[in-house]
Amino acid sequence: MRGVLALALAAILCATRPAHAGDVTVTGIVVDAQGQPVEYATVNAPALKRGVVTDGKGRFTIPVPEGACTLVAQQVGYVRALVSFAAAAGAHPLRLVLKDEPVALAEVNVHTSSFGKQGGSEGAVISRMDVYTTPGGAADVFQSLRALPGIDSPNEGAAVYVRGGDPSETLVRLDGSDIGHPYHYEGASGGLFANFDSYMLKSAFFSSGGFSAKYGGVLSGVLDIQTQDPLNTKTVGVGANFAGAHGSTSWALVPDRLSVVAAGGLSTTTLLHALYGTSRTYSHDPTSDQGAIKTIYRYSPKGRVTATYLGSSDHVAVESPQYNYDGTYATRARNHFGVVQADQLVGTKLALTAVASIQDWETRWSYGAFGGTVAECGVIGQADAVWSVSSAHELSFGARTAWTASDRTSLSPADSTDFAEGAPTRTFETRARVTAPGAYLEDKFHVAGPVYATLGVRADRLADHADWTIDPRAALAWRMSPHHTVRVAGGRYHQSPGPEYLDPVYGNPALEPLEAAHAIVGWEWLDGDKNARVELYRKNYRHLVTNDSTTYYANEGHGYAQGLDVLLKASHRDLAGWVSYGYLDSKRKELDDPRTLPASYGVRHTATLVASYRVAPAWTVGTRLSASSGAPYTPVIGRTFDPERGAWRPVEGENNSGRMPAFSRVDLRATYLFSLPSFGGIKASSVCVAYLEALNVLNRHNTLRYSWNEDYSVRSSEDSYFGRRLLVAGVSLAW
Repeated sequence: MRGVLALALAAILCATRPAHAGDVTVTGIVVDAQGQPVEYATVNAPALKRGVVTDGKGRFTIPVPEGACTLVAQQVGYVRALVSFAAAAGAHPLRLVLKDEPVALAEVNVHTSSFGKQGGSEGAVISRMDVYTTPGGAADVFQSLRALPGIDSPNEGAAVYVRGGDPSETLVRLDGSDIGHPYHYEGASGGLFANFDSYMLKSAFFSSGGFSAKYGGVLSGVLDIQTQDPLNTKTVGVGANFAGAHGSTSWALVPDRLSVVAAGGLSTTTLLHALYGTSRTYSHDPTSDQGAIKTIYRYSPKGRVTATYLGSSDHVAVESPQYNYDGTYATRARNHFGVVQADQLVGTKLALTAVASIQDWETRWSYGAFGGTVAECGVIGQADAVWSVSSAHELSFGARTAWTASDRTSLSPADSTDFAEGAPTRTFETRARVTAPGAYLEDKFHVAGPVYATLGVRADRLADHADWTIDPRAALAWRMSPHHTVRVAGGRYHQSPGPEYLDPVYGNPALEPLEAAHAIVGWEWLDGDKNARVELYRKNYRHLVTNDSTTYYANEGHGYAQGLDVLLKASHRDLAGWVSYGYLDSKRKELDDPRTLPASYGVRHTATLVASYRVAPAWTVGTRLSASSGAPYTPVIGRTFDPERGAWRPVEGENNSGRMPAFSRVDLRATYLFSLPSFGGIKASSVCVAYLEALNVLNRHNTLRYSWNEDYSVRSSEDSYFGRRLLVAGVSLAW
């Protein structure tokens, strides 16, 4: 781990005065002792009181007067480097080497349960290339995440289920602000794919517990995504496969100052169904589109502003038997998300960030005579500051406010087991409004010797009527040796009840926030590209939402999640891969549960193996093996006849007392890298990719859910999303 969040935010900043007449431009690169670029290091000319910050590749440019000059390069976690030279026009680029600092805060990742890149400070486990190359990941960030420990998905969807928590318990951020509903084909158990193109992804930080006080309003996990921000790149890319097509571009409008990056695509399963058939009957094949554009403006050497817009929609209609009715279930959804982020470096120690975002999401559904609409609008404003006090001490603090409106209307059956024609109906309409201000303070510091700590506190008011919640959080890291680290973490977390529970007519606006307490202990061994991690965790829930005969809903629920996560990662020559395993024991009492029962989202055993082998410089083959024990479900254990309706009714067993069959799937992928020569006035291409991916090569018919015939005498199994073997070929070209 190199650097800290303060300098990561300074990635986009530089500290220098305007150039004067007679100045010459000095360029160079800052690298570590191994020759790797040091991103976001500061390079100062002390005598001139000028300075800049290196970019993501360690490069810098600084104007200085011609003649003798001294530059100093520094980054938290390294010893300062000094170079004296004669500045002259046309001189060769400088190379400054930073040696490791023996005791540095940035060399130790204090937080537990984290994977990926947080700002510029941690190794990017989840990068755009990881998403593109993970077999079976369909080049989708959420599908690729399923290979990490701590995610125990009960199905093949994209939703992030963290250590027994519902997808709503995981915060998804994009460019510094919360993004709700980041999926295509979203249903009660999440969606199937991300609703933004993976080309936009720069890096992602994922935490499955014990996360920083920076993140509030969520109980279980965090996925913090940063989109890419090239300033001087000019590229155009197009691609297509059996399921759709996409295009992308990065364009420097004004070098070093103004640039644009954009991507868009259209997906449909029509061709796949024509080639391989489908286990379901679609009256409208799943179809989706998404587009994104980001503008990056560096208004001064010390600051920049970015503006990102994402738009998406999807549509699907499928024949679906449900209780005593067999009809077409259809959904349409659209999503608009915009975020503006401004960053400013004050001196070389204080980094400021301000973010404002707005989201407008709507989905419509219909099933026979029934249907409904859900519309949500959210506005967020926040400000953060990171003060790098010294190489062994960093303070972070910030505040935010979020306003959310949720409107729901539906015509539903009065009896949830009777969808047949003529069934009694119920009109449902809610209008919930929530304003949620919050603030945090966090201190990350070197305690003594090999011990490092992070102490933080967060305050939130998650409902208009509610009291402020105070959440202390702490993490401790003991670096036993250069390769071994032990970490412990704990803290309290709060989350607002879903807006559907807060309606003043059909809900309880007096509900208190849900609460969880995390306790985690872990050990990590890290030696180059070899990594082993083991974590034990316990999560206790309080104030979960339960049904109430008087107030509709109450905070009488509770529960726990406990388990073990293991990650083994290594590479040898042309072979690389990792193995992850998770054990989970999770029980909750919520909604209509009569007592503490197995969590609906809890899968006891989850294991994944991912491996890739470079057969030749241009050829790589890979595989992913996924297996898990069955998810809980509520079985039908009997039936009764209703003479008034002339229909059979189910007698259900205790909630989640049944278990689905075990899940397993094997995926293969072959990737070929090539380039196209210039032709007909078109310049030669950059690196292009052709691939062939086989999903579910063993043709395993995994069960997604069960359905019953009209009299509940026969149970049928509905295959999972990838319940048949699929071959997908594609190509991506770039210039």
